[in-house]
Amino acid sequence: MDMSFTMITPFLPVYLSSELGAKASEVDMWSGAVFAVTFFVSGLLGPVWGVLADRKSRKLMALRASIGLTISYALCGIVQTPMQLFAARFFQGLCAGLYPALLALLAASIPARKTGLSMGLMQGGMTVGAVVGPFVGGVLADYFGMRESFFVASVALGLISLLIGFCIKEKPRTIKVTSRNWFDWSVIRQPAIFKMLMACAVIHASLFSAQPILPLYIAQLQGSMDNIMMLSGTIFSVCAISIMIASPILGAAGQKFGFLKVLSCSLFFAGLLISAQVLGRTPFEFGVWRFIAGFAIAGLIPLVNSIISTECPPDKKGEVFGFNFLTGHAGMALGPFAAGALSGWFGYQAVIVASGLILFPLIIYLNYGKK
Repeated sequence: MDMSFTMITPFLPVYLSSELGAKASEVDMWSGAVFAVTFFVSGLLGPVWGVLADRKSRKLMALRASIGLTISYALCGIVQTPMQLFAARFFQGLCAGLYPALLALLAASIPARKTGLSMGLMQGGMTVGAVVGPFVGGVLADYFGMRESFFVASVALGLISLLIGFCIKEKPRTIKVTSRNWFDWSVIRQPAIFKMLMACAVIHASLFSAQPILPLYIAQLQGSMDNIMMLSGTIFSVCAISIMIASPILGAAGQKFGFLKVLSCSLFFAGLLISAQVLGRTPFEFGVWRFIAGFAIAGLIPLVNSIISTECPPDKKGEVFGFNFLTGHAGMALGPFAAGALSGWFGYQAVIVASGLILFPLIIYLNYGKK
């Protein structure tokens, strides 16, 4: 799943300019728009899919999402204009919901004492795809073209659909949902869960705000667009390697020392190291800083998910993780959109620094006030 995603998203600015004819003055705007629309639409629908997963079938919701995403990636490969790509990405948002469905399936099947390690392992497994994705996407784009990358991603998601359909078994429900209300707002308003939903939004805004401009920033550091696809893919991948290594370790540490304590430490060092990436004056130095930052970033998402899984009632996991999907995607949508405007006014470095600094107020919010 993550391989299909990361094969494509880092290179959307180049796809817009080289394949779809976007004007140089409009590339930043279109990049932010096509990047954000998927997350905006899918985020809004996340809670709906989550409730349906709780009431009907989490496996069925995962299968719906994977088949829809298979079609949407194929559509992205045949578009001819920026507006058509925007429309295809809008449809992709309508089809989303695979991650929260799989997360709810996992959370409902693991013992509480294994929550931190399991969430860390899941994050590590997803990061394997994030490691491979940019490199594969860069190679395919350089040697065959961007369109072929979309088609390969579509095939990969088709295989995921087959795996979900034939290999995943969903446990029979032992708790029936009897509430007539569509959403159980009392669960969402619980202080621990609400804080984690807000944390998810800020973390995703931080991690994704700079993604649309990073290939252009790397080209700026290099001084040319030569081999920018492969180079960008490699630099994206090095961060994912450190995340893959550290995610299970930080998840287990959260289980032992307290999820909130380890999350707060991870946020502090992630904020510092993300901002420090601007110290890299060459693509190689920039990649080194991204690799180091990955060790702190690794704990953010699995620790938030662990706290949510621990605090959430068993029959509400799909709904709560659906809202988690909503707030995360709100961050993914608003972050790149704001970054597009900020980069136009202050440059790419300002975006990178700001994406790290926004994590520090979050530490104060999580540790003070009503818990």
